[in-house]
Amino acid sequence: MFRKVSGVLITLALIAFSTTTASAHTSVVKTTPSYKSTLREMPKSISIEFTDVLMTLGEKKVNSIEVTDPRGTKVPTIKTVVDQRILIVLLPVRSYVDGTYLISYRVVSADGHSISGSYELYLNTPSENAAPIEEHQSFLHIHQTHLIQAGLALIFIFLWWTYRRFNREQGL
Repeated sequence: MFRKVSGVLITLALIAFSTTTASAHTSVVKTTPSYKSTLREMPKSISIEFTDVLMTLGEKKVNSIEVTDPRGTKVPTIKTVVDQRILIVLLPVRSYVDGTYLISYRVVSADGHSISGSYELYLNTPSENAAPIEEHQSFLHIHQTHLIQAGLALIFIFLWWTYRRFNREQGL
């Protein structure tokens, strides 16, 4: 009897945990200009390359790069382009103030997972009185499949515990 019940429980657990595809999240491979680089002039574009292909939904904007100047003002952009794994934002030719620029991004990879993060660039010199910039890359995700898997795991553990307790009480 024990072997049959154990076999069924193990089979159910294997089915429950093998039904989803890989859930790795995309991450940054390369930034152009480079992370925390000091530039003599503002570039015409900023690009970030990721490990996975980025999602596109026609004209809907699901991926973005924002540039904030040393005064905390958002820099206007001309256009945002997605080229497979690379997100590019085109910047206007204009006069930029020297100091620390914050590059913030939010992307959705083709598997539907989103990440966001930010990093600094310096135009001629870092800002002296700039507030510290907290760089981050967020990977906290809660998905329905993860919740289902956790629930099935708890059910499996409860059934196993109940079965073991029953056997001990019966002296088996």
